[in-house]
Amino acid sequence: MPVKRKEGISIGDDAVRKRTGKGWKEWFAILDKWGAPKYTHTEIATYLYEKLEPGGWWAQMIAAQYERERGLRDIGQMRGGQYSVDVQRTIAATPRKAYDAFIDPKHRSVWFIAKSKADLKVGGAYGNAAGDKGKFLALTPPKRVRFSWENEKHCPGTVVEAVFTPLATGKVAIRISHSKLANQKDRAKMKDGWSWALDSLKSYLETDRPIKRSDWKRKGGCFAPTSWVYHLVRDWWVQSTHPTNSLSDQPTHTTYDG
Repeated sequence: MPVKRKEGISIGDDAVRKRTGKGWKEWFAILDKWGAPKYTHTEIATYLYEKLEPGGWWAQMIAAQYERERGLRDIGQMRGGQYSVDVQRTIAATPRKAYDAFIDPKHRSVWFIAKSKADLKVGGAYGNAAGDKGKFLALTPPKRVRFSWENEKHCPGTVVEAVFTPLATGKVAIRISHSKLANQKDRAKMKDGWSWALDSLKSYLETDRPIKRSDWKRKGGCFAPTSWVYHLVRDWWVQSTHPTNSLSDQPTHTTYDG
């Protein structure tokens, strides 16, 4: 029973069974028996990860697809009605180098937004010339950064998390998760913004040349594909060919506490 998404992509039973030991129908039956509809996404993913051990990425995938299959949420929508978006890039750099470039205001002023500033401690404030601002909620070098997002013109009151996963190739996978978004419009807007940002960071780390947003937009954001279909397939390929046991492979939603 392949699971089909609105955009037409499907992940068949063979792929699911190869990576998790069970097919979609079996996973859905297990969650039905457990009473999953009464639990949050975080609780479902944590239950899968800790009790049944399909792997961190697959725990998130199974939980999210179960909720969509049972009509509990739309694509990108959390169980509380809010939305989230994930954007990922694989970069030829170490986790430490990528982490430092991501948070250091000297680097951020080059590949992201000018006049970046940051007090690099939990509770410390950050900001830049575009009005992006907030406070650091978690700093775990070189694995994870979590911060509030309070740009008054672009989705204030939301939360961003960046996770840095080392790959067997010697590269690093950087995943940005922006949560607590109000609607699909905000989700699309922030997906576009973070897609450019990670493309620019990738170019900066690999070629020493960042990408201006105007250039990225002029080329249609084609420095790297940005559709959710592309990222879903690529995430599946990365996890299938370069599995990791690092802490950042655990369900990221379990780290969200408001």
